Amino acid sequence: MPKFLLVRDLSEQVDRFLNQLERLNSCSSQTITSYKQDLRQFLDFLHAQQIVGAITRLHVRQFLAFLSEKKSAPATMNRKLACLRSFFKFLVSQNVIERNPTANIAFRKMPRKLPNVLTENQILSILHGMPEEPADAFRDKVIIELFYTTGMRLQEVASLRVSDINFVSQQLQVMRKGRKLRWVPLTAQMSRELERWLVYRRQWLEACPSADTAHVFIAPNGRPLGPRDISRIVDRALSKVAEKGKTHPHILRHSFATHLLNQGADLVAVKELLGHESLSTTQIYTHVSPGRLQKVYLQAHPRAKLRKTTSRSL
Repeated sequence: MPKFLLVRDLSEQVDRFLNQLERLNSCSSQTITSYKQDLRQFLDFLHAQQIVGAITRLHVRQFLAFLSEKKSAPATMNRKLACLRSFFKFLVSQNVIERNPTANIAFRKMPRKLPNVLTENQILSILHGMPEEPADAFRDKVIIELFYTTGMRLQEVASLRVSDINFVSQQLQVMRKGRKLRWVPLTAQMSRELERWLVYRRQWLEACPSADTAHVFIAPNGRPLGPRDISRIVDRALSKVAEKGKTHPHILRHSFATHLLNQGADLVAVKELLGHESLSTTQIYTHVSPGRLQKVYLQAHPRAKLRKTTSRSL
């Protein structure tokens, strides 16, 4: 007899799914929170539509149509569909249902959006304008510098622990998406600034013996800074040079990649530094680096070289 998931059992199965994710530590706490919100919205939709029987593909399509009517962005709809797909895939693996009702439902086509970046001068202006005293001001400056010199994601910076820093090799061990590790190089200056920050951090912890001792970035009371805390720090710093809506930490990651490519860095190397799974994800930065294209052209094309030689001979 075919197995179906009834609406009345959905909440219980959602809890099982989320508990499994937490137990396996297979994704970030931020992802789990998003999944919880998306699945709750799906359940609320089913209740609002007074659907009481088995959940089918039609109900998933109706939910997506509902999101479309609410003018949800394609990226938002794709994220919610991906969440439902993972949830029902889990139920199939647990033998709760036989078929995944999201199978063969296509994701929305995404408009290719070029990333926003800051110029090198804007980055320098931000860093030069940030004070190094008192301790929390220096911490904020180190956070901005770390984003820009490593290209780390917001969650990666928030999750960074003291044990992840290797000052001898000047590298960071970073847990990227999918719970995979990668090593990120540090500049000598960045390494020195982290060492200096850890001295301030130690002083804060001595005043709060029961406080957190693992995370690199903490508040004066020893509490680890979360993604929202760090986002506010970045927003405050970037708002001095960037327009509203372009002050998210990811802007620094975009700038990191774009500036590397502008200076002639290899695309594959930038892919590894960013922790991308696919080279196609990194290739978007080539579309915002006209300076790099000009530089590569002048260095590589035979006629461009000939022009330089002729100019010197004259």
